[in-house]
Order: sequence, then structure tokens, then C-alpha cells
Amino acid sequence: MKKIILSSITLLALAFISFKVPVIHGDGSYTIDPSISTVEWVGKKFTEDHVGTIGFKNGNIVMSGHGIASGKFEIDMTTINCTDLSGESKEDLEGHLRSDDFFSTEKFPTVLFVINSSVPLQGDPNGNNLTIKGDLTIKGITNEVQFPALVKIADQAITAKATITFDRTKWDIKYKSKTIFADLGDKFIYDDVDLKVMLVGNLAK
Repeated sequence: MKKIILSSITLLALAFISFKVPVIHGDGSYTIDPSISTVEWVGKKFTEDHVGTIGFKNGNIVMSGHGIASGKFEIDMTTINCTDLSGESKEDLEGHLRSDDFFSTEKFPTVLFVINSSVPLQGDPNGNNLTIKGDLTIKGITNEVQFPALVKIADQAITAKATITFDRTKWDIKYKSKTIFADLGDKFIYDDVDLKVMLVGNLAK
């Protein structure tokens, strides 16, 4: 009986160790490298999707203990680019995305994201290790977003990958939104926009 009890305790201890909260080692402030950090966007219509990229302007992440203590990033919306079109169609869509129907880049050239908190994430099917909460400011309007992310640190460098999905209507981007305009038929554009983010940075000296 004692052997059975001891075996059970051992198994429980091993299970606890196996599922302990992941720790990301590498405290300090990391400066994002805009030249190799990327944002890929996906916008969806009823009939087709469009994809493209946006460049980073600057950013930094402060790591402490088990996760991200703080972070701040600026995305340069004037660089918004469509990669699935070419020629006049590409130019027309990029110009439209910069217009007041969408991101109003002349008035609001950057998008700001500020990390408020992060908590360890375990058992995620996609391998993400943190849940991040922060404030996303688009066109001067700020709303909180939450998403899982995979953050790694090695050789004084940080990489972070995440997919952020946001409802554009919460930031007053209402063009051809079916939830705003009921008479669009199949000419609508879905409210949700996906941003696939990859950050690369180095420990600040």
C-alpha cells in the first residue's frame, strides 16, 4: 500500500512539473528592428480576399520574469501594400485603403499598439506561450485587444509571432460593413481583419 501511495505521489509530482507555467528567460528591454519585423494583413470580401504587408516604424518590448512587462509599437500605415494584385488594380486598392473610407493615413499615418499585460499560456495547440492584452489605437480610437503569441529569446535577441484579429467597425472603419449597411447584398466586406505579426528585436545596450 505504501508503495502504491508513493508511486501515486511521484506521478502527481511529475505531472505538476510537466505542466508548470512556462518561463521565458531574458529580462531587459529589446528594441524592434523595423527592417526585418513584418505585419501581413488579410481583408476578406464575400467574393474574394486581399492580402498585403505594412511596415513597422519603431517598437520596444520589456521582458521581466515569466513574460512581457510592457511594450509599445508604431506601424507605418503609409506603407500599406497589396501583394495579391498588380498594376492599376494594386494602385487603386492601396489608394483606397489609405483614404478616409479605411485608414485615413494622411490624418493618421501610424497605428499604435501598447502592451498592458501578459500571462503565461500552456497547452495551446499552436504552440503559443503567452496571452497578451493591450490597447490598439487606429484613427485616434483606442480599444483593447487580446491574443495568443509565441515569444522566444536567444542570444540577446527576441522573436515574437502572433495573429491579431480585430473588428474594424470598432475603429470607425465602416466601409461596406454588412453590420452597418444591411442592403449591400454580396458586395460587403467582412468586419474582421487579420494581422499576422512577426517581431524581431535585440537587447538594448
